[in-house]
Amino acid sequence: MQKRIVDIKLLLTILVSLIIISRTGFSQIPDIAWEKEFEVSSNHYFADVIEMAQGNFVIAGAVEIGRERSYDIWLLEINPEGDTLKNAIFENRDNDIPLRIINKDQEGFLVASIVLSSDNIATARLTAVDNNFSVKWITDAGQPSALLRTDVTFGNNGDIWWLNSFSGQEGQPGINLWKINSDGSKVSEFSFYDGLPLYGYTIKNLPDGTLAIICQVKPQKGNPTIQIMRVDAEGKLLWKTMLPPSEKILTPQCLCCSPDNSLLAGGWSGLCYNPDAPAEEQIWDHDYLLTKIDQNGKIIWTQQYSREGSEKGTAVAVLPDGNILAAGKCETSFTGTIGPWLLLVDKNGKMIKDQVFKFKFTEDQAASIICTSDTGFLMVGPGYVKSERPVSGWIRKLKPLP
Repeated sequence: MQKRIVDIKLLLTILVSLIIISRTGFSQIPDIAWEKEFEVSSNHYFADVIEMAQGNFVIAGAVEIGRERSYDIWLLEINPEGDTLKNAIFENRDNDIPLRIINKDQEGFLVASIVLSSDNIATARLTAVDNNFSVKWITDAGQPSALLRTDVTFGNNGDIWWLNSFSGQEGQPGINLWKINSDGSKVSEFSFYDGLPLYGYTIKNLPDGTLAIICQVKPQKGNPTIQIMRVDAEGKLLWKTMLPPSEKILTPQCLCCSPDNSLLAGGWSGLCYNPDAPAEEQIWDHDYLLTKIDQNGKIIWTQQYSREGSEKGTAVAVLPDGNILAAGKCETSFTGTIGPWLLLVDKNGKMIKDQVFKFKFTEDQAASIICTSDTGFLMVGPGYVKSERPVSGWIRKLKPLP
C-alpha cells in the first residue's frame, strides 16, 4: 500500500513537470488578429505608429505622388479593427522620409522626417499637425544631416527634444540636440562631440525626465560600435557607455525602456567577407543585436541572434513582465526564408521563439512595433527602404501572447 502511494505521488510530480515544460516549451509568437494593406497604385510605406487614448492608432508613412521614388508624408488614423477614420498627405517638392511620430495629450502630433533634395542633400524636418492633421508649424534643421536619421521626443515638462547628426569640428559628424517649445522655436542647443565620428539614431524620454540616446561611434581603434548616452533635462551628459569594439561593425537602430528602469538597445552586427571590393559588390553577414543596460550605464547582457542567412533588427517592444518582442528582417537566407522577422526574447536575452512573416517584396521588413492597450501588439512596415522594385506598406495587429 505504501509503495502505491509513493508511485501516485511520483506520477503527479511527473504530470506537473510536464505541464510546466509544455507551457514553457510551446511559448509562441502571437497570432495575427488582422492585416491591413491599401489599394494604392503608387509606391508607399509605413514607418511608425502610436496608440491614442481612445484606442485608435495614428500611423506615419509616405506615398509616392507623381514623381518616381519621391515621397510625401502620409498620416492615417485607424480604429482598433483597422478601419481608416481619416488620412492626409502633405505635399512637398522634395523626397520626404518620415521616421517618427509622437503626440502629447490632445495637442496634436509631431512628425520627424528627413527631406532629400533633388541633388541628394539630406535635411531634418519637424512637422507639427493638429488632431485634424492640419499643419501648425514646420521647423527645418537648417544644415545638412550627416545621416538619414532624426528622432524626437517630449520631455516631462512638455519641451520637445530633437535629435540630429551634423558635421562637427574638422568635418567629423557629431550629435546635435535641440530643445524646442510648443510653437517650434528653438530654446537651446547642445552638441556632443569628442573628436570621434558620432551618429545619433534614437532618443527616449525616461521616467525621471532624463534622456537616453543611442548612437554609433567610431573609436580610435577598432570598428564602429554602439554607444548609449544619458543626458539630463538641462542637456548635461550624465554618462555614456560603449559596447566593446569587435571584428564586426555594430549599427544601432532602436531604443526602449524596460519595467526595471533599464534600457534595451537594438540593431545589428555586420561582417563583410570582401571588404576590399566596391561597396555594391561587398558581401555582408548581419546578425540581430540586442543589449541591455542598467540605469547607471552598466551593460547587463548583449546577445546576437541569427538564422541561416543575414538578419537585422529595427524595433523592440517590451512587455510588462520584461520579456521582449524584437522586430526586424531576414534579408538573405540559404533556404529562401526572408521577410519581416519577429523574435520573442526573455528578459535575460534568451530567445524563446521566432517567426519570419511572408514578405511582400524583397526588401520587406518590420519598421515599428508597439504594445497595445488590449495587451496585444501593432506592427507596421516596411519603413524607408532603398529598393528599385515596387514597395507597399502594411499593418499587422497581433493578438496577446498565449
